[in-house]
Amino acid sequence: MSEEATGQKRPVYPMHRTDATQPPGEYKEFRARCPVPHVDLPTGSDAYLATRHADVRTVLSDARFSRAAFLEPGAPRMQPVEPHPDNIMSMDPPRLTRVRRLIAKEFGPRRVVAMRPHIEAVAARLLDAIEESGRSADLVSAFATPLPLQIVCELIGVPFEDRARFQDWSDRFTALTKYTARQIADADRELREYLDRLIDSKRRAPGADLLSALAGESDPELRLTESELVMLGVFLLIAGHDTTTTVIATSVVTLLRNPGQLRLWREHPELTGSAVDELVRYNTPGDGSFARIATEDVELSGTRIPAGSAVIAPMSSANRDATVFEDPDRFDITRDASAHVGFGHGPHFCIGSALAKLELEVALGMLFTRLPGLRLAVAPDELRWRHFAALGGLHELPVTW
Repeated sequence: MSEEATGQKRPVYPMHRTDATQPPGEYKEFRARCPVPHVDLPTGSDAYLATRHADVRTVLSDARFSRAAFLEPGAPRMQPVEPHPDNIMSMDPPRLTRVRRLIAKEFGPRRVVAMRPHIEAVAARLLDAIEESGRSADLVSAFATPLPLQIVCELIGVPFEDRARFQDWSDRFTALTKYTARQIADADRELREYLDRLIDSKRRAPGADLLSALAGESDPELRLTESELVMLGVFLLIAGHDTTTTVIATSVVTLLRNPGQLRLWREHPELTGSAVDELVRYNTPGDGSFARIATEDVELSGTRIPAGSAVIAPMSSANRDATVFEDPDRFDITRDASAHVGFGHGPHFCIGSALAKLELEVALGMLFTRLPGLRLAVAPDELRWRHFAALGGLHELPVTW
């Protein structure tokens, strides 16, 4: 029964986590009693929240749920600023399919496998610096952030030296709360201006990177508009590191709190595939995905979604659905977690999922090898979650060894 029917006040999204590795507790109750609650958003808009695995997959893959519809006048708002029409996350097929096809080969399995030695070298340098600094560190700033950020910067051709600016832009660009509309809009403008200048320089002096290749494309069937190219750079820079940073950090916490599973993985490296899947399932970044808008009336788990309504599909909730994963709150690297939707589902499935999984495997393997006796330097309940961000994440991860 809906909140409106019972006279109850609607829940407010996003819900807060009380534990860094656990989704908001409300999701479990929603899945059992009210699987598609009607929620209020900080922007003043409202939305429906799909919490069951099957419904999340439907919202992420069914053509009746649109990303591009957020561009329509009067559409619900997840953020206090309007979405950019040339952002890949504002596209539906076939336009989305065309843009993804242009970059797919850069993230294909063969290309990603060839990147392993370089990822290992970058991780080794970061761990050298951590060891030289003493017996304690913040793993978010010293390891979990710079590792994927350096890899994606090199891949797309962005100077890693500007990483502090990227992190500030990323924080504001993905914020659901905390920042004003002006602060978010300024981050959007500053990052687009930065990439516009960078792309112009690559046309004059191209390198062996993705932005150079796309900027120099001469085939009119393949060439992106200037705005599409800039916004693709924005998307790749932010999505290419923020989610991986979050999963690396929360996976460290999960493994430290489950030492038997960590020991099992180290003793049986053949479990690496299932261990990485389970880590992504258990530590799915963020408590929602980019929402969709229903283009017609749709029913989900008995709830009628009116056309024009926003629908949020929290993948972290889907990945704890007991109808799909037995004892879902138990971390178990021997389970088959391949049905998880930690990388999304459907047309917007994470194009960099193979790279993210490799970075997670390398990061955790080398971290626990190089820093024996690694442990949290604070109590788990003292870890602070970035509630304001769409992708969540830990503010810091103090450790010692």
